[in-house]
Amino acid sequence: MAKVKLDNVWKRFGKVVAVKEFNLETEDGEFVVFVGPSGCGKTTTLRMIAGLEEVSEGEIYIGDKLVNDVPPKDRDIAMVFQNYALYPHMNVYDNMAFGLRLRKVPRDEIDRRVHDAAKILKIEHLLKRKPRELSGGQRQRVAMGRAIVREPKVFLMDEPLSNLDAKLRVEMRAEISKLQQRLGVTTIYVTHDQIEAMTLGHRIVVMKDGEIQQIDTPLNLYNLPANKFVAGFIGSPAMNFILSEVNASGGKVELVHKNFKLVVGGQFAKKLEPYHGQQVWLGIRPEDLKLRSEDTPGEHTVIHGIVDVVEPLGAETEVHVRLEDVRLSARLEGYLPLKPEDPIDLEVDLGKLHAFEKDSEKAIAHMLEFVEK
Repeated sequence: MAKVKLDNVWKRFGKVVAVKEFNLETEDGEFVVFVGPSGCGKTTTLRMIAGLEEVSEGEIYIGDKLVNDVPPKDRDIAMVFQNYALYPHMNVYDNMAFGLRLRKVPRDEIDRRVHDAAKILKIEHLLKRKPRELSGGQRQRVAMGRAIVREPKVFLMDEPLSNLDAKLRVEMRAEISKLQQRLGVTTIYVTHDQIEAMTLGHRIVVMKDGEIQQIDTPLNLYNLPANKFVAGFIGSPAMNFILSEVNASGGKVELVHKNFKLVVGGQFAKKLEPYHGQQVWLGIRPEDLKLRSEDTPGEHTVIHGIVDVVEPLGAETEVHVRLEDVRLSARLEGYLPLKPEDPIDLEVDLGKLHAFEKDSEKAIAHMLEFVEK
């Protein structure tokens, strides 16, 4: 095992800055996920760690060793690619053994490592098959096995599940998590899928336009996002954002919109007081909305809207609601016989609100950070 450290790393392609001021230090055995939209620089960063791309500026360490000028084969890393990269003319055993043979590892040791990895991945019965005779999930296990037999200090994984169907992705996600826990090898994993990131990572690095937006645990990213981008990227369905005016008077703070007037209190309200008379982005997660009940007191927790689209999901119903100038999503419990154009009143969980500055989009306050303290 080894720590991986990136110290002020930049990557430029001509005048284009692909990665900017990237700073990260992993712990031994940590599972770190890079996540962000296409083109945000996550794969480029992974390739710099692997030595497949040169660093324009900054330093990369694996363990205590500066590896900027160390070739990929000498970095003691193993990489799992999106497209499996298996040799079609070799069987599974030979695909897994190939890298070890290049390194002149003794035959008995190769045999032990291949069979040990095959047993861990439950592919012992596939060792004599060619890649074309395998399913997508089986090919991915072989690619993982080829990395495991290397017994590297660091695993680097570049969207390894993106070619699999949805059901198999879920299964392989669980397998990768169990495998990493069992082997205890430092792992850096790239994905554009925030659900993958949330379920796999000990820590997540959220990227946008080549820059780190936030590095944190999955729970903190969900509850305490640093800005509007992170808040909208983490969570499914995405967080709703509604421009609302802050009205602070007489010790009371209201968030006012044409379709609602929410009254907030405590430290959350105090954080909003300096924004009196200004607009802020109010953030509400779809799961923090519910149908208004008859015993809901007053109007200070209610949003009035019109049903736009109804998506029944069995145990839940996802409802897209039209306000005067914005649409929002609500994930509601159970099956609900709603129809488009029906009026709908949604009750907001005021204990889970978020607020962001209108222009900078930086977080102002999260209700949960005050509730939990």
